[in-house]
Parts: sequence; structure tokens; C-alpha cells
Amino acid sequence: MIKNISDDYITCVFTVVDRNITIKGTLHNPALYKNKIIKAPNPPDMRTSYSGTALPFPSEEIAFENTKNYSVIDNSGIIDVNFKYPNSYYSPCGCIKIKSPIMLLLDDNKIIYELEDFCPLKTLRQRVSSNPSFYAVKEILLPVATAEDNMNNYASAKIKYNIA
Repeated sequence: MIKNISDDYITCVFTVVDRNITIKGTLHNPALYKNKIIKAPNPPDMRTSYSGTALPFPSEEIAFENTKNYSVIDNSGIIDVNFKYPNSYYSPCGCIKIKSPIMLLLDDNKIIYELEDFCPLKTLRQRVSSNPSFYAVKEILLPVATAEDNMNNYASAKIKYNIA
């Protein structure tokens, strides 16, 4: 995946390969800022249990705690960093999921660039859905099948239809 960013602050290319992200580009007018930092949350926790793997962090503070995804931009304004793909986290209200962000800190400005969500079905709370049959629709969508086929059909339906 490649994402091009060009705005008032930076011109960059974000390149994602195998859960790693390379960010190359330039900061516009670096002399205007005393502090120039680019950072991202820690990568998702990979655990032996599926239910605990890659859950989003509950808050920004926890997401950035001791992160290795951190780089200071020097006065040349050149950005050339390699990060582990960042995990998502929830905003202070606990309802809005900030999806795999790259954060640019320029003095008092905080600019967030969101990437694709690493695990969109993983949440700490109920997924937002406008469908009142969020939990029951699988009975209509999934055919009667063996346990293995049912598991595979259900996994595909969760991604395709965003059902629980």
C-alpha cells in the first residue's frame, strides 16, 4: 500500500510492506518550528489468543507509551523514517476509533494522518452499525453447513457485511 500526503505541512509518501511503514518526504518551512516530531502508536499486540490479538488501545496515552515509532525531524526538514505499522486507539470519549495514525507534532500543532485500519473488526466496544439486525442477519446470510464451513462462511461474512 502506498499513500501520498501533500498538505500545508508536509509532502510525503507512506509505503507499507509487511506491517512496516516507510515515510519519506519533506516538512514545509522547517525553520518555522522549534519542535518537529513524527510519531505513531505502538504496533498491535500479537498474542496466542485470537480474542486478545490486535485489539485497539483504549487511549492515546497507552497507545504511545514507550513507542519505538518516534523520530525528531531535523532543521533540513527531510523525513526518512521506518516505523512498525501502528495500532489504532480510542479518542478520550471512548467512542471514536483513531485508525492507525501517524502523528506530526509541530510546536503546539498536532496533525494526524490515518492509515487503513490494521484489524477493522477488532474493537473494545460494539461496532457502529446502522443495521438493526446487526447480530441476527447472519442467520439469513449463512447457509446451513458443517462446523468448519460455517466458521469459514462466518469469517467471510464479518468482513464483507460488517456483522457481529
